[in-house]
Amino acid sequence: MIDPRTASKFFEELLPRQVPWTRYPSVLTFFVTSGVAGHLPAVALARIARLEPGELPTDMQVHLEGSLPRALLAGECVTVSISRYEKFHGYQLKTAAARTGEAEKSVYEVPARGELVLHARQAYTTHHGPYELNFFERIPYDEVHETLGTVDHGVLALGPTVNISPRFVWHHRLKAGRLATYHGDGVTMKTYRNLQVNKSSVRVVFDFAALSGYALFGHTDEVTAQEEPEAWRAICGGFAALGFGQPSRLFRHVAERIEPFALAKA
Repeated sequence: MIDPRTASKFFEELLPRQVPWTRYPSVLTFFVTSGVAGHLPAVALARIARLEPGELPTDMQVHLEGSLPRALLAGECVTVSISRYEKFHGYQLKTAAARTGEAEKSVYEVPARGELVLHARQAYTTHHGPYELNFFERIPYDEVHETLGTVDHGVLALGPTVNISPRFVWHHRLKAGRLATYHGDGVTMKTYRNLQVNKSSVRVVFDFAALSGYALFGHTDEVTAQEEPEAWRAICGGFAALGFGQPSRLFRHVAERIEPFALAKA
């Protein structure tokens, strides 16, 4: 397990350089939640070989190199988040939930050694656009493929109703020997719905060039600006710099366990 001070230093190192296109020093993380109380999703950094259309207009076949981080259980789905960091444009591609007795067939297949094909049934935007406020987004394959271009990796997660959302972290601190990281939200979306029933969550942070970093496994609480004034000021500054308006909620994630997070070597 990684020392919290090591991960805290990593945030400080990334802050001035990870996303240089922002006018305000920022660390872009991926926040992973699940809709079942007490459940912590499994996460991995996956190499994307290619995307292909599926049978329906919104179906996609996601070809990955490697394997899932653990066995898939009935009721769980697989989500992969793929992003164009320089544009802050991306999607999460979600499979259906695995059915009892046929988890592999309904969610993925392994056509050859070292290859995994996810049967994604729906794509959700992770950037501002015409679909973002529609809970049942219907995004055609061609639009996803054109936006992502040649992106060759993504954040993958397993769990019941698992969700991966990019979240900027503008403030972090060591709290009672644990690493606390903070983010703000402006609207009620899937992440907030999951946190209402399950505070267990994972924050993933990594260097986009080196493709290595950390997965912070812990829990998330909604806190007030009065409780965390320094975090609130930093997040309001970040929101304003990006033209996001003012956050309506402030969240504190406290890591109880920190593990290395990196692209698996071939």
